[in-house]
Amino acid sequence: MRLHSVGIILLAAFLLQVGVAGAAEQPAWVPAMKKVHADFKGKSGTFAHFGDSITYSMAFWSSLQWKPAKAEDGFEESRQKVLKYMLKDCWRGWKGPKYGNYSGKTVAWANSNADGWLAKLNPEVVLIMFGTNDLGGVSVEKYEEGLRKLVARCLANGSVVILSTIPPRNGRETKAAEYAKVARKIAKELNVPLSDFHAESLKRRPDDWNGTAAKFKGYKTYEVPTLIAGDGVHPSNPAKWGRDFSAEGLRHNGFNLRSYLTLKAYVEVMDAVLSTAGKQPAAKKPAPIKKASSVPDESWWPKAPALAAPKGQVIKVASAGELFDAAGKVRPGGTISVAAGHYRLSRRLGIKTDRVTLRGATGNRNDVILDGGGIGELVAFTACSDVTVADLTIQNVKWNGFKIDSETGVQRLRIYNCVIRNVWQRGVKGVIVPEKDRRKLQPRDCRVEYCLFYNDRAKKYGDDEADTAKNFGGNYIGAIDVMYARGWTISDNVFLRIQGRTREGRGAIFLWHEIEDCAVERNIIIDCDKGVSLGNSYMPKNRGVKLHARRCIVRNNFITRAPEAGVLAAHTSDCKILNNTIHEPRSRMRRLVRILGASDGLMVAENILSGPPPRNESGGKVTIENNLVKNLTAAFVDPGAGNLHLKTPLAEVVDRAKTRPEVTDDIDRTKRGRKPDLGADEVGR
Repeated sequence: MRLHSVGIILLAAFLLQVGVAGAAEQPAWVPAMKKVHADFKGKSGTFAHFGDSITYSMAFWSSLQWKPAKAEDGFEESRQKVLKYMLKDCWRGWKGPKYGNYSGKTVAWANSNADGWLAKLNPEVVLIMFGTNDLGGVSVEKYEEGLRKLVARCLANGSVVILSTIPPRNGRETKAAEYAKVARKIAKELNVPLSDFHAESLKRRPDDWNGTAAKFKGYKTYEVPTLIAGDGVHPSNPAKWGRDFSAEGLRHNGFNLRSYLTLKAYVEVMDAVLSTAGKQPAAKKPAPIKKASSVPDESWWPKAPALAAPKGQVIKVASAGELFDAAGKVRPGGTISVAAGHYRLSRRLGIKTDRVTLRGATGNRNDVILDGGGIGELVAFTACSDVTVADLTIQNVKWNGFKIDSETGVQRLRIYNCVIRNVWQRGVKGVIVPEKDRRKLQPRDCRVEYCLFYNDRAKKYGDDEADTAKNFGGNYIGAIDVMYARGWTISDNVFLRIQGRTREGRGAIFLWHEIEDCAVERNIIIDCDKGVSLGNSYMPKNRGVKLHARRCIVRNNFITRAPEAGVLAAHTSDCKILNNTIHEPRSRMRRLVRILGASDGLMVAENILSGPPPRNESGGKVTIENNLVKNLTAAFVDPGAGNLHLKTPLAEVVDRAKTRPEVTDDIDRTKRGRKPDLGADEVGR
């Protein structure tokens, strides 16, 4: 770790005071922070927040991703600047104790853990606000000592610090004011920028900032129309003022005020210190999801963590011929690394060796394209285990993009961070396993993660001569179709426009034929004929199939406009459909959740159904409870694009779900507390 003496920082401030030409009008912290930032070697745009529950809450900062209903002059310009510069994970992803913020924490906790946070995150800028939980038992002197040490630790890492005062607190007004003075003193002496939450709260509500006052009796804790909530501790967050960053709105929503002050301070640092911030070319906007000429992407879609560097044998390939040769030569545990390029494959590429990794060399899945040009199958897996395919695109395939020869025993396959485009029967296909040795051969513990499945348009007859008006009517199409799956995880994927000719295809995820213990979670499904199907109305009589699904769970998914069914459960046992958000208020089939056949033990709970209620056509013992059935079009961030995050917390959603051991986080991997929210998004306070 690079060590910067705080004395050097103070010296820089002294030199500024005694006469640096032309610098009189800039804040004293600018040259000091420039000196700190000059040696920063980490990733630009990283912004860590160290603090307690007032920082850990999703009500702080994360809502600035989306355009407000109202705002003060200059707010939107600042917000756009941060959107273009800051790492996307820093909106919502850097939340929790591993990232320096959690409920009930103190300055002492921060000093005990800060070195680990700084090593892990190496942030370009750090926002610090501790003290609310210190008020009860830490003297002003001890608080100053601890806060000063924490700031110095961050500066020594080469991170620019923005120091924040704590808000006023009911019953401890005097000591909170003394703590605020300490923060101002440290900011001045160490020459770091200050975000004065305490002073701004009193400035905007000098007489009635306290939500415990008698005048606010009758309001729910966070709904008080002032700056501090009804508990007297946390900022308020009334839904009425949730997206209002105007001068009036900032008098009524404490969390918004803090986010606004942080935005203002961060942009000042960007402009004055971070040399490329605000000067870099405008970021390319995400491709509109209906545009076929480039790969769709949205900032709020799941982003795959990079894989570790390959170990052992690495075969580098840069042509289709080399790729086929490598597949035949690679040893168990080896890696086939494919250079960036567009590869036209004239025949099926087979993987038959255990523990092989086939991956794009750059880590960018758009850089390596394996193009079938209309052949029947593109990449197949036969009699192999522990194979990974990652960081590449497959496209233009008539039948099956990734074909699992399940009857040969394919186990623990991982398909990771891939694009599957314009595959006209099945993007991932796992076939029938003969009844003899089925338990031994069935595909177990496979994972499909962080992939994008999309088609440029709905299927046509000409895409697949086997799909005709006499059989499937151009609707034999789906993204994932697997039989006899056991212990599978399908997570963090995006499915877009998987559509049959007449919108009656299989859609996104179709699991059937005795599947067991599978999890479908944190997926985003937009404009597919079906969302998730556990089972099928059809029960084959000659394959030894007694049920389609046992002990499977569908949780934390966003599903938008799946006309055939958002989630289907047909002939299942002990399956669960929990905490999903499904949106189609004008559903012609009224099938946001559809239940068929004997589906004993099915639980449908804690879901947000923006449209019709569950449609139970089953004669089995089914539990349907605690679902919110209501058209929430106006409440979602962008339902047209499938973004079903809520703009602001809704009283009928927040804290309304039961705590269930099967659902511990949400679609963004945000931890759910003791009072979780309904639906896939843990809105929080």
